[in-house]
Amino acid sequence: MRKTAFASSALSVMTLVLGLLFMLHQIPYSNYILALSLFLLAVSLIIFYTLNKQIMYVVGAIFCFLPMAGMMFRQLSLPGAELIITGGLFLFAILFIPWYAYRSYKRSIR
Repeated sequence: MRKTAFASSALSVMTLVLGLLFMLHQIPYSNYILALSLFLLAVSLIIFYTLNKQIMYVVGAIFCFLPMAGMMFRQLSLPGAELIITGGLFLFAILFIPWYAYRSYKRSIR
């Protein structure tokens, strides 16, 4: 199970980089690739939650689903799509990443 979580997170990071490069060069379907990478990241966070039972993984998964939903709203030209994307990515960067870094640092000290 742990290998699956690590493989899913590594695949999501590679897909995220590919999607960002596609978006930078305005290649079609870049939004779908980014949504796929965020989905894989959320799945790996949920798998990590089943292994460690820490609520921070669920919070991180929710913050991954927000920009993914915003990208789908953007494809449908629905109002508020940019707000959902920006809010989800902002919350992920401001809350989850420092929380995860602190837990990892605290665990490495022991």
